[in-house]
Amino acid sequence: MTKLIFVNENENIFEATLKQGFHLDIEHLKFISIKTNNNYIGYYQFLEDEVYYKIYILPKTTPRVEDDETNKKNFIDLLSHYYQLKNKYISVKFKMVDRSIIDFSLESEKEKNRSDELDDFIAHKYDDALQTIESFFIKHKNSLVKEKSFYTQNIRDKFDLKRNILEADKSKIYQLKKEPYLYSKLALITVEVLHHFIKHKGKNREAKKLKNRIESKYGLDSYRFKPKAISSKKVLKLFKSSNEKELYLALLTLLGVENYFEDNSYKEMLKLHNQHAHFFRPEDLFEWVVYDRLIQQYGKESVERQKSVYYTIGEKKREAKPDFVVEFNNETIVIDAKWKILTKEEDIKFEDVAKLWRDKVLTNATKAVLIYPQIDFDKRELTLKVQNEEFKFELDVVNINRKNFQK
Repeated sequence: MTKLIFVNENENIFEATLKQGFHLDIEHLKFISIKTNNNYIGYYQFLEDEVYYKIYILPKTTPRVEDDETNKKNFIDLLSHYYQLKNKYISVKFKMVDRSIIDFSLESEKEKNRSDELDDFIAHKYDDALQTIESFFIKHKNSLVKEKSFYTQNIRDKFDLKRNILEADKSKIYQLKKEPYLYSKLALITVEVLHHFIKHKGKNREAKKLKNRIESKYGLDSYRFKPKAISSKKVLKLFKSSNEKELYLALLTLLGVENYFEDNSYKEMLKLHNQHAHFFRPEDLFEWVVYDRLIQQYGKESVERQKSVYYTIGEKKREAKPDFVVEFNNETIVIDAKWKILTKEEDIKFEDVAKLWRDKVLTNATKAVLIYPQIDFDKRELTLKVQNEEFKFELDVVNINRKNFQK
């Protein structure tokens, strides 16, 4: 049996589930509450008392309705467009932002891989992770060379000076010999994660084949690694190169923790055996939608995202990063995107206006604009006093519905 639950970003998850007639394990609700209260949207699926619950967290600009299919469609549209724009405008790389892994490579540009159902999306996500793991271990060496110290009467290899100085029995001549050995910590971790994935996320035939191939290649007949430890700093340090970091993200994906690796994720992962989850920040989606709209309006060569502008306060050098700077027809427009619903003028934060004023001064812009996903009043030009100066700026609206996405 499957139950669908829909809540909105920043909504109290405990009250929302009770109102919809659900009495769920508080540990699951605590976890989701952490995400919704930190402005994440996404989905969370888990098994409880033989019922498979699917919880959708919708953005505040997409209020839920009574029809579940409409709610589900709205969510899938947002999720698919999130990846459409993410993959369109930035290369998908491993990166840390505020100590959180927020991105993973998922969506193929091929039309056939675009999901219309959440279950399809999850399946594509796992397939992509398995392909990443397979590609890595095709190239990853199955042996390392290690120097081994031994003694003999004949000198045939490199002289082990330190060992010979310390050795009391001078009849023993210690030498160093390089020997290859089958071993890879990355392979060991991967096999254990695959085992966990197969056991708890379904009997995936490809995952089982991949696990057997890695075991055979690296001679892993016995090993011990607890998947919950993958978020520890000790394990993270093992993944150094860009390819190894992509592998790390793929492993997190199989465990269902790819998008919320945080300092406390070790505790969170203790209870994630029967769940599928994915969270992302709606402000990221909103910025890509705004970027897409600006490119349609001005052309890609005219729009610069996250432009660095430097200034000094006293002897300290500071950096400012306007969300967007547009150079078009001898005009410079500085723009900040704010993920907030404005119901009245007083909802505009003064610090947002002050930052926009500073960015306008630093970029010598001729116009400054704050863009929101929703404004519930008609006024689109305001003047406020900043640093004893009358600062005129504009308000604009870009919503995140499908019609705003460039094809």
